[in-house]
Amino acid sequence: MGRTPIVMDGVTYHVGILYDPPLEESFRIEDGPNVGVSLAGTDIRDIRGTYYDHTLYVEPDPAYPADYTAFYRAISAPVASHTVVMPHDDGDITYAAKVLSGTREYHGRLRGRRLWKGLKVQLKATAPQRVPGGDDNG
Repeated sequence: MGRTPIVMDGVTYHVGILYDPPLEESFRIEDGPNVGVSLAGTDIRDIRGTYYDHTLYVEPDPAYPADYTAFYRAISAPVASHTVVMPHDDGDITYAAKVLSGTREYHGRLRGRRLWKGLKVQLKATAPQRVPGGDDNG
């Protein structure tokens, strides 16, 4: 298990991104309104760009117990999007992401504190990170 702090909206949360289960990165290539099939039967695309999305699993870091609660409150806030920094290729990618969903598991109490584990968060990019004819560094 690796422990990597999460940076969201300029705030560093000392929680652990788990790598078992793995942090998942997916991509989608979305089309604009001019997509279709020509009279000759050729598929026509109107590519807006490539969007990178992430699904991550988060655990509390025992050294920073308050950060998990703060992160949970922030990630579940009713806001349009968050600016997140996620691993990508050999570096990081920073993007505006809307939260699709989040789930966590209650594991009882220990020394008067509730134990929460297994926070799964699904993030969806709100704009393409790569566009046709643009920089290909993703």
